[in-house]
Amino acid sequence: MTVIFPRQATAVALVEAAFPAGDNLTAADPAELLDTLSNAIRGIRMSRPVFAIGLLLLDLGALIFARRRFHRLDLGARQALLARWGRAAVLRDILRLIVTPYRLVYIFDADRQKQLAASYRVQVPTEIETPRWRQQVMDAADAETEMDIDADVVVIGTGAGGAVAAYQLASAGLAVVMIEEGRYWDRRHFTGNHREMTQRLYRMNGITGSLGNAPVIIPMGRAVGGTTTINSGTCFRTPPQVLADWRQQGFADLTPDMLAPHFEAVEAVLEVQPGTKAAIGPIGDLIQTGASKLGFTDIHPLDRNASGCDGQALCQFGCPTDAKRSTNVSYVPKALEKNAFLFTRYRATKILRDGDRVAGVLATGSEGAVAGKTLRVKARAVVVAMGSLLTPIFLRENGVRHPWLGRNLSIHPCGGVSAWFPGLDMHNTAAIPQGFGIGDWAGRGIRFEGGTPPLPAHALAIPQHGPDFIRALEQYRETAFFGFMIKDESRGRVYKSPVPGLPLVRYSMNRADLARYVEAFAALSRIYFAAGASAVSPLGCARMPILASVKDVDDFAQRAWKPNDFIVSAYHPLGTARLGLTPGAGVIDPNHQVYGHTGLYVMDGSAVPSSLGVNPQITIMTLANRAAERLAQHLSA
Repeated sequence: MTVIFPRQATAVALVEAAFPAGDNLTAADPAELLDTLSNAIRGIRMSRPVFAIGLLLLDLGALIFARRRFHRLDLGARQALLARWGRAAVLRDILRLIVTPYRLVYIFDADRQKQLAASYRVQVPTEIETPRWRQQVMDAADAETEMDIDADVVVIGTGAGGAVAAYQLASAGLAVVMIEEGRYWDRRHFTGNHREMTQRLYRMNGITGSLGNAPVIIPMGRAVGGTTTINSGTCFRTPPQVLADWRQQGFADLTPDMLAPHFEAVEAVLEVQPGTKAAIGPIGDLIQTGASKLGFTDIHPLDRNASGCDGQALCQFGCPTDAKRSTNVSYVPKALEKNAFLFTRYRATKILRDGDRVAGVLATGSEGAVAGKTLRVKARAVVVAMGSLLTPIFLRENGVRHPWLGRNLSIHPCGGVSAWFPGLDMHNTAAIPQGFGIGDWAGRGIRFEGGTPPLPAHALAIPQHGPDFIRALEQYRETAFFGFMIKDESRGRVYKSPVPGLPLVRYSMNRADLARYVEAFAALSRIYFAAGASAVSPLGCARMPILASVKDVDDFAQRAWKPNDFIVSAYHPLGTARLGLTPGAGVIDPNHQVYGHTGLYVMDGSAVPSSLGVNPQITIMTLANRAAERLAQHLSA
């Protein structure tokens, strides 16, 4: 072993117990897995002490329950303890936090994916045509130590909001500079290797989330394109009822007719169209069959920004064909074609001011060898588009004080249900991760969407440990997956954490949202049994990991549940710098300018006033398109 891992004896004992051999899977090699994990966490502040504490807790727990340290127990005793803790109310959450990084390294292994017949074959081009606009992209590594630039507008972030704003502003003839913390990856880098792409495209290797009555996994992108580079590409217009609610709050011009030109402009750039039957895979037919038998009627392929998609199941790891029109291949190039400039691997740190007016941005190299470089952009306006979890922290650090800032966080809590169909190959490595949906219960705050999650997501959602975990993994090819999200009434809050670039998020699910969450689990389970499933698994539910019949589903629906009985995920943080007609109602005005800060604007998911109940990509882009158009008119005047 080349690296000494914290509390190494206990770490080895955990790997042996958690990842034994199965019928097709070989046992994990502790030395190899711990070496890989050590390399993955190298450079992450406080990571080694955190891992040491987790392993210490394992030893202390074993002393309490078995009177011996964890690493001194035999293999069977260790696995029995993991199984016992995995079912216990408080201990399962602690165990989940401890085991998750090891599980990620285990499932990212290429040989292991081959053993599961779950390999992803990607033809990576060695060269691609270099368009002229690439000359307007500068990475911090190629920049001078100190740079000073003048512009009309500087846009921080290149995701759904920032990229659209930059394109709209540049199209109006304004001098636009984009600043992006991550790199500009392209098809030459989208290898399909889960571990490699997670390190390249995700903030903190994908281990970001919230604390509360149920820890929630909230993945965040960190590259040109932001989270659009790693989302599933689902496209919904803002629901009419949501727009009606906003108009009741005073936003009279947020009508479907007045927003229609902006919706249409965005959808044209993204080439929005329904997913094809071939790319959706067998899951579409199964859900259609089961849902129809139970009386559902609004069953359909989902609209997506992926014209020409061939269903490689890698949407969350960088589209290998550029079919998915994430902003790294759509709006950012279009902005650059309009003479915008893009600086990558720079982190915006300070808003420059001229008296009471914003006058630009100071940015520094975001990582490693470029950390000492600085970029100063003087501009008449600053557009912050860092996302709902980072924008409020940046604004607060730069003098914005507002009671709504960092509050009002909605996330669309998500869950999933898997079902076992013995003998049926679900083509899980050759289908759209999210291509099919059921909309009948949208009015009740529940929307069913899904297709096929990537193998790592499946592995993280399995609540069992040891041999039971391995058995669930080995059924992957014959396992169907579908999910749901709820239009949450609960609200969270974002704070600055001690770790740079990592927000501290607090979110607790209220009773009404929990009731919808359980109702959605039960409904999906019944749909699966109606389609002929042999067994059903509410993903992440340790108390009832397997449902063998509709009677079990009825039992599931009647039980008393708590939010932390489930592994909750979320992909749509919204609302932390919300629009408001007055300073008392929101952080930004109807033009997206921060109240009390002339020249400072917010155009990302944090501007969205409330939970949507649908995937927010189109809403964020439409509001940014509208706001940038207004800003362009103002600056041009």
